[in-house]
Amino acid sequence: MLSNNIATLTDKKGINNIEVEVNKGGKLKDYVEFKIRDKEGEWIKSYISIKSLYGLVFLLVGEKEQDEMMPIRKTQVRVYERQHKIKLGRDMKKGEIVVANCKIEVPIRVEENIRALMGKKYRTNSGILIPSKMR
Repeated sequence: MLSNNIATLTDKKGINNIEVEVNKGGKLKDYVEFKIRDKEGEWIKSYISIKSLYGLVFLLVGEKEQDEMMPIRKTQVRVYERQHKIKLGRDMKKGEIVVANCKIEVPIRVEENIRALMGKKYRTNSGILIPSKMR
């Protein structure tokens, strides 16, 4: 939303309607302005955080709607393992070797895209990356 958006929430009796204004580009971009008329007909303003409103909506809806509000995505990944040997010169005995094992989880979709980009250059036995197992 590039500009202010205003909606009216109609009261059950139609007397105390509430105007809601959302300004996503201003200083109060994370808040929603609620306006309601007092007894004298003057507007009373209140600023509520969008995060609080999201929590309110979450409480109002049923279990099915809550599940839709919190989608869980499952991504298949391949785990690559590399072993790095580091020869130290200080702080330990000279010539001592430290072994560091590194694991990288790469989504299968990303791996396939990289293979397509690399074409024939992709070789699992080249020592660049060797998949250890799928999760």
